[in-house]
Amino acid sequence: MARGLADFSPSALREYRMNVEGRSGVQAMSADALARAVGATKAQILAYENGHRVPDPPRVRALARALKVHPWQLMNFDVHNSWTLADYRRGAGLRAQDVVSLLGISPKNYRRFESEGIVPSRRPRFVDEVAAVLGLPRRLLEGAIDQAPAVQRRQARAFELVVAMAERYVPRPGPWRGPALDDPNLIELAASYGRPVQRIRRVLTYELGELRQKQVRAQRERVIADYDTDRHRQTGARHATERWNEVFDRILVRIPRRLEQFHRTAQPSDVWQFLVDLYNVDASTRSDAGVWAVMKFLCSDPEVLPTHLVQRHTVEDVEVCRLSTAGASHVNLFGGLYAALYPGVRRPLRATSRGGAKTRSPGGPETFSLSNQPERLVIPQPLLESARIVAADTKSAFPFRLSARYYLMVGTNSLSLVHADEALPIDGRD
Repeated sequence: MARGLADFSPSALREYRMNVEGRSGVQAMSADALARAVGATKAQILAYENGHRVPDPPRVRALARALKVHPWQLMNFDVHNSWTLADYRRGAGLRAQDVVSLLGISPKNYRRFESEGIVPSRRPRFVDEVAAVLGLPRRLLEGAIDQAPAVQRRQARAFELVVAMAERYVPRPGPWRGPALDDPNLIELAASYGRPVQRIRRVLTYELGELRQKQVRAQRERVIADYDTDRHRQTGARHATERWNEVFDRILVRIPRRLEQFHRTAQPSDVWQFLVDLYNVDASTRSDAGVWAVMKFLCSDPEVLPTHLVQRHTVEDVEVCRLSTAGASHVNLFGGLYAALYPGVRRPLRATSRGGAKTRSPGGPETFSLSNQPERLVIPQPLLESARIVAADTKSAFPFRLSARYYLMVGTNSLSLVHADEALPIDGRD
């Protein structure tokens, strides 16, 4: 029996063979005809259909092609919630070497990803790339990674290591420094994620620092509960102490999962800067699905952008983009971890609070539209403000070239769109 294809469905194969879509409608295909179509024998086909043999991935792909179905339709998809990434790959009729060839990656790196869920550090878009090759939604792919025994063991062990470091470092008096670089628990944790010790130390310094803040608050409330002479304040402080301790435990339990998610989706500093800038551009209009940011003013190489975090679109010949729901969530969830890794990178803007209600930046970004197009476009506010300063000094509109066809003319109090052949006789700012 072929290893890993235990979820192959003999009954599905038989059913699709008896109901092949042809020119004259649905008709049966004989076992002999199917055998000839896939380069097998009739005996092999019957053995597959009776569960005596299981086809290998290339044969599954050939069978699916002959029957005009997707390879998954020949699998027992009822149990797909327990499939690992290897199961999905085989279900797609692919061997590991097929994926290695399609992605141009070393067999060792792919093997580590499939068995341990470790994303190659120089391929931050790797999860999206694998999902595309397998024809999988990213959500299913991530669930399959979590099913790998090695990933489950790593998270269990990571919890033990994080708890040990929390117990050792969080209560220490004095300035917060985080774990020591030579801590054996830190070194083991870094090795399990396939990342440098210094990187994991920065991430954990942030995560354990959050725990330390909660512990400090709990300790302050404990002092009031133990020594305050007012009984009402004592009672309130005891409840507050319990709440902060619960928050501490909740954060501690979440850290291993956050580490797993972060190292599976983490982006290099230049892409993170783009995500932050895009977040800041549309921060006040994220709920409006009609607003897009002009790509060229944010990113010089759109091909580096992770497809699950950034939506790309073209309005006439203007390339635009915006954060996906997953992208906005990524920025909100991991902003602190990125700040620990890349201290010099701009941070996402946060909403301020007035009277208990959240507010955005005054007025929000100005938008404009191309003729007869429903989408509203924006460019970064700092860029707009700089252009307006120049426009005020020169007493003339400042031209931004949006594309081969359009200029955006920025006046001191206005935005207007003109075709390139109508623009002012100056080379527009690209």
